[in-house]
Amino acid sequence: MDSDGIMECIDLMCDTLPQLRNALKLTQEDFSKIIGISRQSVINMEHKKKKLTRSIIISMVSFFSLRKETAEILLQCGLNRSFISVYSKYT
Repeated sequence: MDSDGIMECIDLMCDTLPQLRNALKLTQEDFSKIIGISRQSVINMEHKKKKLTRSIIISMVSFFSLRKETAEILLQCGLNRSFISVYSKYT
């Protein structure tokens, strides 16, 4: 797997996470419960203090891709394109 591609996905997700949450009117606590992580983990991701695991990034991209408001944001920032190019090697 291309580590640069993974890092690009992680950086894009961390950078856009507050915007994505806000588009759905989700607090850090709400989002943490949906994804199955702690609120502190969400805070750490938003401040780039915690690395995302593959399972977390897949959960996050899947969750946001299925909602119109956030799917458009993902497309605009290029995250879907980055995610697909990195993870398509596994399918």
